[in-house]
Amino acid sequence: MKGPRVACGLALMAVLWWSPGALASSGGVGLGGQSSSSGNAASGSSGSVFARTLRRGQSGADVKTLQIWLSDVGYRVAATGYFGTATKSAVRRFQLAHGLYPASGSVGKRTATALLAAVRALTTGQNTLADSRPTGMDPIPGFTIGRDDMGVDASARTGTPIYAPLASKLVEVMQDWYAGEPLLLFRFTNTPTGALSDYWYVAEQINPVTTKIGRTFAEGAVVARFAASGTGIEIGWGSATSYSLTLAGLTDPGAANPPDGSTTTWGETFKAFFGIK
Repeated sequence: MKGPRVACGLALMAVLWWSPGALASSGGVGLGGQSSSSGNAASGSSGSVFARTLRRGQSGADVKTLQIWLSDVGYRVAATGYFGTATKSAVRRFQLAHGLYPASGSVGKRTATALLAAVRALTTGQNTLADSRPTGMDPIPGFTIGRDDMGVDASARTGTPIYAPLASKLVEVMQDWYAGEPLLLFRFTNTPTGALSDYWYVAEQINPVTTKIGRTFAEGAVVARFAASGTGIEIGWGSATSYSLTLAGLTDPGAANPPDGSTTTWGETFKAFFGIK
């Protein structure tokens, strides 16, 4: 589908099949916390992952380790040893996905610790958002799922209901999100643990139950129905502070419209969180 889209990095789920051996061969971190590719990454017992804050413009073996780890957990970037624009963008996407604010794109102690924990989770079999038990309910049962975008693309028979996955309040309506089609932005009444955002949205080929701001919906209440014409729907993590009202819209405004078959962090985590199949 089209719209004010933002394509994100590879989905976190795409890396769950990697084995500890694959991580080791790629230069990933071992269980002891020491990178096989850099002497500038401190061990897990030292209290600091890197010996300095990593930021754009720097070079070194520690930057290369950072790049390897980002790729290991699904944020693909070339392991050049130079911290350029692509690395900063990958770091920002990781920070946003893990609630590390402000998402500056620089790697201080908090970000480095979270990244190391994410790499370790792959080697120790710890649960991640992508393989955890679904929360709430599937908001679009009966829909045919399409590609990932800023959210999840899907289509259904005209009139098929779209449900609130959890108790939510309608907080904003964009009447012309794309080609005259609307977007509804909701805020969770109680944001569940592990959610990437306090908000979710559904957009495009929808007939809203209401456009009255402040209307509340219980979990499982119908918020809209599939409309007779348009481009299909998109549903995913929302944001009240991005132009597109999507969480993905905070990351990479220069990219849009990923190819068919694409998977994104935003689409895959939303599907996993609410059991969309």
